Amino acid sequence: MKMDLIKDSKKLIVLFLGYGFDKSSISHLELGDYGLLVVSDYSDLGFDKEILIDKDIYLIAWSMGVWAANLALKNTPLKVAIAINGTPFGIDEKYGIKKDIFYKSISKFDFEGFKRLCFLGINEQKLKDFTFNQNAKIELINLYKNAILPCENAISWDRAYVSKRDLVFDNRAVLEYFKDKARIINAPHFAFFNFKSFGEIVEI
Repeated sequence: MKMDLIKDSKKLIVLFLGYGFDKSSISHLELGDYGLLVVSDYSDLGFDKEILIDKDIYLIAWSMGVWAANLALKNTPLKVAIAINGTPFGIDEKYGIKKDIFYKSISKFDFEGFKRLCFLGINEQKLKDFTFNQNAKIELINLYKNAILPCENAISWDRAYVSKRDLVFDNRAVLEYFKDKARIINAPHFAFFNFKSFGEIVEI
């Protein structure tokens, strides 16, 4: 996993992004007095917990980042844990992206098409500074190999944001998994333009 420490602070937001995205996608969000560690690129699933020592950790995980956070932060004390458009199960017939659908995204790889599904008509001007993983197919293959393995939820989630217009991660699966912790928002799969600050997401 790629780890970008944007700002160090005792109050540290740890953000696990979704497949293919990097830190450029959340630069519009105000940090306030929080620090920020952005985790992305799941081509390699190694995660160095040393950076988390003596920190108050506020977890935000989006899309397949919810699965990755569940893997990386097992037995890690968290102040708050927020999921956005994903579940800890990643690829799963009931609570995740179905295996055959995920495999089709590899066999008929179309990253530009995937991005269109994520944004669903968001003003392109807002996306002009976005960059993406240049090895996106390698990342996708590694996610497939690992996220189909059986897993258990290791995190006590406080809230889940679920987008009405999500065409990537089945929002019915997310609603079914999180039940009364779910909060529906009017957004596509990429939901971060619905917020102005990280505090707005984690202060529940």
